[in-house]
Amino acid sequence: MGRTRRRIPSAVPVALSVVVALALTGCSDDGGKKDTSEATAKEFLAAWQANDIPKAAALTDDPAKATAALNDARKQLQLRQGEYAAKGYTKGEDDKPGSLAYSAKLTVAGVPEPLTIESAVPVVNKDGKAVVHWEAKILHPQFEEGWKFSNVRKTPDRASILDRNGGNLAGAMPAVSISLWPSKMGANADAIYAALSDPVFDKDIPKLKDQVAKSNPENAVFVVNLSKDKFDRIAKPKLERFGPAIVIKDITLQTSTVAKQIVGQVGEATDEILQKPGYENAGAGDQVGTSGLQARYQAQLGGTPTTKVTVKNGSGAEVATLYEKGGTPGTPIKTTLDQKMQTEAEKVMAASDKNASIVAIDTKTGGILAAANNPANGNNSAFNGRYAPGSTFKTVTAAALLQSGLKPTDKAPCENTLVVNGQTFKNYDDLKPIPDATFGADFMQSCNTGFIAQSDRLQDDTLTKVASDVFGVGQQWDVGTTTFDGSVPPAASKNEKAASMIGQGKVQASPLVMASVAATVESGTFNQPVIVTDPAPPARAASKPVDPAIAGQLRALMQSVVAGGTAESLKGVAEGAKTGTAEFSEGGQVLTNGWMIAFKGDIAVAVIVEKGESGGKAAGPIVKAFLSAV
Repeated sequence: MGRTRRRIPSAVPVALSVVVALALTGCSDDGGKKDTSEATAKEFLAAWQANDIPKAAALTDDPAKATAALNDARKQLQLRQGEYAAKGYTKGEDDKPGSLAYSAKLTVAGVPEPLTIESAVPVVNKDGKAVVHWEAKILHPQFEEGWKFSNVRKTPDRASILDRNGGNLAGAMPAVSISLWPSKMGANADAIYAALSDPVFDKDIPKLKDQVAKSNPENAVFVVNLSKDKFDRIAKPKLERFGPAIVIKDITLQTSTVAKQIVGQVGEATDEILQKPGYENAGAGDQVGTSGLQARYQAQLGGTPTTKVTVKNGSGAEVATLYEKGGTPGTPIKTTLDQKMQTEAEKVMAASDKNASIVAIDTKTGGILAAANNPANGNNSAFNGRYAPGSTFKTVTAAALLQSGLKPTDKAPCENTLVVNGQTFKNYDDLKPIPDATFGADFMQSCNTGFIAQSDRLQDDTLTKVASDVFGVGQQWDVGTTTFDGSVPPAASKNEKAASMIGQGKVQASPLVMASVAATVESGTFNQPVIVTDPAPPARAASKPVDPAIAGQLRALMQSVVAGGTAESLKGVAEGAKTGTAEFSEGGQVLTNGWMIAFKGDIAVAVIVEKGESGGKAAGPIVKAFLSAV
């Protein structure tokens, strides 16, 4: 018995490259028949390793007892994976059984390295057939009938998630974990499900019923964690009449009052969660991160529990220790979020009557200051949304055209429509033709045709390169959580290139991406957005300065949009901005999303309003309200 530092990945037990060879030994008994004892023992180990307990038990002389013991050992150890390697075989003499020695490496919940057990599989001849003689010592050399494995952990307090100033975004609070005990539900089952349908529990009842139906009746089925206050006031009166069918456990829960979609949730570890990377030190029943930063940084926030794995006799006394290690507390992670700005972002989102998202970025560092969505639960579209950015993307197109030699003062007439390869492109409805327009005026008034008319200046992949090289769009970012980092594919036709010029076609971005574009314009340097600074994300893209002349021209263009263009409503609030109205199809209808990006001092912001009439009308008031408050 000992430990090895070789790591076995946590995974659902499967048949691995089977360590156990199934070749026959070639030995013969006195009757001239081949002795299959060794092969039977190896077949038993192979089935055990594959977690095929019925097959393994069927190879023994007591299948019922073997089935119960093997299943109990798996549950008691909280076994994730077992690897059973055959060693030497000793042939039985006279009436004594043969014996196949084996070495097991066991990956168990809460223990970061495999445990090693060495024992043996005895084989006897029964009714002329070799079978494994079941005995408890197969599980462990010191085992006796009725003995048990024990895997006990004491988890440390979970560490906090901090804002940019060291304040708590998520900290510990008294809470209650609620689970069901299926075998105790009986005739109360329907009444229990009816009680749990109350909004306080936030449960999908059909899904919960399915979980209970598939579970072991003697295993608790997790329902929800509630704050102690909410449990006492609302939940307890609804559940206390069901007695032992409701399992109540006092816990310390990590909770957050702001940035809930980003911070994420903490819940009870399920078998599915425990198979994921980063949960090696967790076990069944532990409180672990289930989403957001809580999940991404589970190992750091959760620390390591004090763990002891032992063999206990029938009286509960410890007979052998397989593993023992003291725990370590979790350590906090620090984010770039600003609680005041985050609160304001959530306030302006809550006031929206449409689905919407907002992201604010520190232009000098790329630090994400705030991000929020309406609705405030579900997908974090601020980071992961995939939308056509519409005319806000004209900042990127303008950079490409400026690189090509076009000047803001060059003539670029703004017509009502422009036909490209048989496809008609038009401006937004309120924009009248500007025959003597300059390129600067086209940007200020967001003229589609004026931009598309310049498309011959660019190669099919120019926008792809400029988006990536200048603004980082389409690169793979690691901000500290899951994000969509934009996509600007090379144009496959003139029509695609025309659409890409105005942020339509195959161009996609998230609000985070467009906030970063605005930040790059304001600061003159692409600083890849980041939300976690300690520990620093391992693969953050390098900062890259924009050509100073082009950066200055882009800033002036965005400033003109506020001074006398489509974002004039932001005068006195924002320094520069760009509006956008992006078309999309739904149910055979052409609808629009309203966009706006802007900057004020060291703050850059992007807002999208789904099915908003236009950027100025739908997103503009939200940007104004947010920047006025911060």
